Amino acid sequence: MGEEDKRYLTIPEVKELITTEAEERELTYEQTLALGHSEKFAVLTVEDAKKLVEELDDTFEFMNLKLAYKTADILPREISGVRAIFARDRYTPSEEDCDKIIKVIKKHM
Repeated sequence: MGEEDKRYLTIPEVKELITTEAEERELTYEQTLALGHSEKFAVLTVEDAKKLVEELDDTFEFMNLKLAYKTADILPREISGVRAIFARDRYTPSEEDCDKIIKVIKKHM
């Protein structure tokens, strides 16, 4: 699968997809685990998560779509949490950038 074939999903989107699938058929063991995980960690609605991803991606030049989705899933509330998301990225956000990201997150919660 090439990079262009990838589609990122937020945890609320995963929850919605698996819940819909569960209504139609019996889930596999892995799908049941994923549903349990998504039910436990989905804080935002699908719509709110999508809006957050879009705002993060549009607002911060240094944030790519993958990092925006990861940020929307983790919803860090501290600088260390934001920096952990960027740990594997070439860019390390400044304290000021981290604060701005946290403000955007709080706005959507």
